[in-house]
Amino acid sequence: MLVLGIETAGDVGSVALWHEGEVPFELRFPARQRHAERLAPAVRALLGEAGVSPRGLGLIAVDVGPGSFTGVRIGLSFAKAMAQALGVPLVGVRQTEALGLPVAGWFPGRVAALVHDRRDLLYFAWIFPGRAGRDESLPLSRAVEKLREVEGELCLVGSGAVRFRGELAKEIPGVYILGAEWSYPGAGVVARLGYERFRDVGEGDPKAIEPNYVQPPLAKEGDYG
Repeated sequence: MLVLGIETAGDVGSVALWHEGEVPFELRFPARQRHAERLAPAVRALLGEAGVSPRGLGLIAVDVGPGSFTGVRIGLSFAKAMAQALGVPLVGVRQTEALGLPVAGWFPGRVAALVHDRRDLLYFAWIFPGRAGRDESLPLSRAVEKLREVEGELCLVGSGAVRFRGELAKEIPGVYILGAEWSYPGAGVVARLGYERFRDVGEGDPKAIEPNYVQPPLAKEGDYG
């Protein structure tokens, strides 16, 4: 099955094709507040480079957040429209899953995904091998309290871990904090996780897939991203 992955939940967007365990094509682009103008051209460029017709896709997987309110909304709307037009299934993947599950596959201790919210909150989720816990929106102080309860090795991944690296390293001695290249998930990971979910659970109703905002956007923000 050929899977198109779409990642627009953060400042770095990407699209990718996944096929039989490999990601033969992936394209990343700076996306902060420009998701709408860059996503469609990126998908066209990706399919053109791969020599694939949109009709050759068997599944679309999209990051549903938490993350940029604007980015998540644009990515999901685009994915829904494309899936409906092509008549292919659509699967949603959380950003915390796409960030943390690859790390939990090799790190021997506890893993937490931290996504930075521009209101200086963190979207927080514990990650376990093969599954992710529920997403929470927490201030940094509360996230630190939860992380300090861990006994043994601890690894943090995501834009929130990078944004607050100094504070986290000071408050949690010995913590492993992955670098900037781990700030945002790649669309190839979104595509792979989407395929695995589709394989294990089957097709759901694309109209029922909603943004995973965790908390509602601030009413006074002109751009929720």
